[in-house]
Amino acid sequence: MFQNTYPHAIRAVQVVAFLEHLLFFVPGPITVILDRAGIHRAKVVQAFVVAQPRLRVVYLPPYAPELNPVELLWAYVKRNVLANFVAKDLQDLKRRWTQGFALVRRRNLVPAFFQHAPA
Repeated sequence: MFQNTYPHAIRAVQVVAFLEHLLFFVPGPITVILDRAGIHRAKVVQAFVVAQPRLRVVYLPPYAPELNPVELLWAYVKRNVLANFVAKDLQDLKRRWTQGFALVRRRNLVPAFFQHAPA
């Protein structure tokens, strides 16, 4: 599981950088599931995906958060890590959020998020 935080809204260039990161660190074919956010469907992202034979992108149907396993991950971190937490500043929030993702990895919860998404 890869994650990164940004102090600003993510743009298509960061999506391409993320896909490049995956291609560098993950061997073999890669399937990425994305929602239909504009940054995921931007021309620069589409052109990058077409040029990468190892990379396949699957888009979720519109307005279907229940099909997106990452929504369960967000809910878990918010409920179990960020509940009743008041950050002193943005760095404090980022540190706590990163700890939440580490907790998800340690507990190996990612497969459970996929199992609970409807087929």
